[in-house]
Formats: sequence, C-alpha cells, structure tokens
Amino acid sequence: MFSVPPLTPFVKKLIVTLFVAFVVELLLRNFVGIDAIPLLALDPSHLGPLTPIQMLTYVLVEDPRGVMSMLIGLFFMWVILSPFEATFGPRRVMELCVAGALGASLSALLVAQVLPTGQYLFLGSHPLAYAGMAAMARIMQRGRIMFFGVVPMTSKQLLLVLVGLCVLEFLSSKDHIMLAGSLGAIGAGIGYVRYMSRTPRPPSKKRPSGARFKVLRGGAGGQSSAPSSPGPDGTGDTSDGDGPKWLN
Repeated sequence: MFSVPPLTPFVKKLIVTLFVAFVVELLLRNFVGIDAIPLLALDPSHLGPLTPIQMLTYVLVEDPRGVMSMLIGLFFMWVILSPFEATFGPRRVMELCVAGALGASLSALLVAQVLPTGQYLFLGSHPLAYAGMAAMARIMQRGRIMFFGVVPMTSKQLLLVLVGLCVLEFLSSKDHIMLAGSLGAIGAGIGYVRYMSRTPRPPSKKRPSGARFKVLRGGAGGQSSAPSSPGPDGTGDTSDGDGPKWLN
C-alpha cells in the first residue's frame, strides 16, 4: 500500500521556498508588471555575467501556466528526497540538489552551443526530482523499488523508465535542450551517489615507528617493558579504524 514518507526538515524548507518563489513570481508578473523569469532563468544560448548564478537560480522560476505540473513536481520531491534525507542527512540531500541543478544546466549549456535555438529560457525545478529518483535507483540497485508506490521495479528498470520519460517529453515538445537538461540531472544523481560511495574513510591513527606500550611494575625501582600485541595495522593500535560503512 502506498504511503507518503514523513516530510524531513530540509526538504520541507526546499518545497516551501519553491512554492513561495512561484507565488511571488505570479504576483510580480500579473499585478506589479515585473517579470522575474528573464532575470532568474538560464538562457543557454547567450552567455552573460549572470550565467553562473542562473545555473542555480533557474529552479526558482516556473512556467506561469504550469500550476499543476509544479505542484506535482513538489509532491515528487517530498516522496523522493525525504527518504534520502532521513537516511543520509540534510547536507547530503542539499548536495544532491545542487548536483542535479548544475548537471541539468551544464548539459543544457553544452547542447545549446552545438545546436543553438535562439531565444530560449531554461527554467523549472524538475531536475531536482530527476536527480533524486536517479540517486535512489542507484542506491537501491540490489533491491526493488515501488514506482508510484504500486509497480515494483529493479534499479535498471527505474532508470530506463526515467530515460523513457525524458524521450517521451522530447517527442511531444521537440525540445532538445530540455531533453539534455533532464538527462544531465539523471546523470548527476547517479554520479553523486558514486561520489558518496567512494568517499575515503578517515585514516587510522598510527603510532610513531618503534613506539610500544610500557608495562611498569612496582618494586625497588624495577621495571620491564613488553611490546603490546600488534593491532590490525601492525602498530600496536588495536582499534579497527573502520569508518562508517553504507551502500554495501
């Protein structure tokens, strides 16, 4: 049976921020006469001084006509990113979102330089959902995932479905920059999990060469020394030195 996971603190702040940004965008556009989309959205065909900032800020603006699609996207972030934060913490989910946003914008920029489209604005928070789904698929590669809480899938099947959705979106819109951005977000999600799994463990503390524990015996000033039994690293340190293990 499908159940919505608890809303975690960082994901809650993210969803509220994106929703408030969308409402402010509508108010400024329709009642004040200020269009925030050209300022925050990414124009991949025309590079400028604001391009590095817009590679992240484009997720704050949405198509004003896409209210339902925006709400569905926020719900997907809740369902996908909350378990990720509950497992790995707020810092990891924040880094995943940044990686997904940058992966999508970089892919859009590269494709736009090869296949320019003239005036075009890349916007929307959908890359965050794509990156989150790809990351969870990578993490659960040895298990089964309930897609939409109903359909059981393997990791490879879920990734194929994500790519299929991107292709289907391209067939309906013929938007090759959007296709590149979505695929870039999927790749960023997979790459970020690989980065986490390869993070080196902190080195075990080794004692100086030749150092040994001294065993002091009372008496008339007498003492004898005995080498301690070597630890796993051969230095006398019996601590195993293992860092946190996960994703095994």
